[in-house]
Amino acid sequence: MHGEQTDILIVGAGIAGAATAYHLSRSSERRILMVEKEDTPGMHSTGRNAALVREQVENAALQDLATEGASFLRSGKLADFQASGMVVLGSGEDDLSKWIPLGRGRGLWYPQDGIVDVAGLLQSYLAGQRVIYNTEVTAWEPAGDKLRVATNRGEILCSLLVNAAGPWAGRLGNLPLTPKNRHVFVSAPLDWVEPHWPFVWDRPGEYYFRPESGGLLLSPCDETPAEPGDYTEDQARLEELAERLISNQPAMSDLPIQSSWVGQRTFAPDGAFVIGFDPRDRRLFHVAALGGHGITASFAVGRLAAQLLTDPTAEREHRFSPARLL
Repeated sequence: MHGEQTDILIVGAGIAGAATAYHLSRSSERRILMVEKEDTPGMHSTGRNAALVREQVENAALQDLATEGASFLRSGKLADFQASGMVVLGSGEDDLSKWIPLGRGRGLWYPQDGIVDVAGLLQSYLAGQRVIYNTEVTAWEPAGDKLRVATNRGEILCSLLVNAAGPWAGRLGNLPLTPKNRHVFVSAPLDWVEPHWPFVWDRPGEYYFRPESGGLLLSPCDETPAEPGDYTEDQARLEELAERLISNQPAMSDLPIQSSWVGQRTFAPDGAFVIGFDPRDRRLFHVAALGGHGITASFAVGRLAAQLLTDPTAEREHRFSPARLL
């Protein structure tokens, strides 16, 4: 691979990098090359999520991109979408038992939300892209008006370097970004679970659940700072989940857990996305810190990143600029 040259080098073939490449390839004729440290794409944050498409977000700065992204995913153009709906407990008067007879609590019903095929979506974004796997970026340095990027497989010369490295984006881009672990548990099949039930998110109770493989997928909504790629499971998180279910959903408080995993969501200090040129070196561009909204907002995030990369006038004082963190 030594001696590779490209116009735009994207680091990371997860949802952020893939969506950016998807839009760039449709709006620019510049050469695009992606490198991915693993042997397959989406092994980290992208492949360790609950597949939820949730349009309404708590951070108002993200709402436009979440709305745009959710609207596109609901079209099913790039991946299968299941409109299961969502009930957010603690924010309305809709009775959960209307949809889940055993469920307790009142909330707000969002019929347009649902579940997307994340693997299918990622493959659609990556279709036609050139990706070199098992390639980890270790450093870069100026080389005239370009960057010389060092990897474990040799050097790559590029005009623009896009940091879409997920949990590693803070390290790669020298930004104050924090990966946070979240546990997900899946029960054994349960004969009282219906596959058409909606996704349920209890904000004050701090847990969520949805049907999965005949049982339930559940999370205690934990947010524990961790090192990138450290998916060490903590038994205390299962105990937290059990306590929250006993208090809020007693009919679901004694579940046979069959499997579990830890996912990572990466955050900037203000909770907003980081999308834009690095003011320290405008040959470096970041698409990072998508937090828990990377899947839902991915189409819109990729579109915005491609727009900023190809149209210099679009970037001025953009609210997601990394300049706010420096």
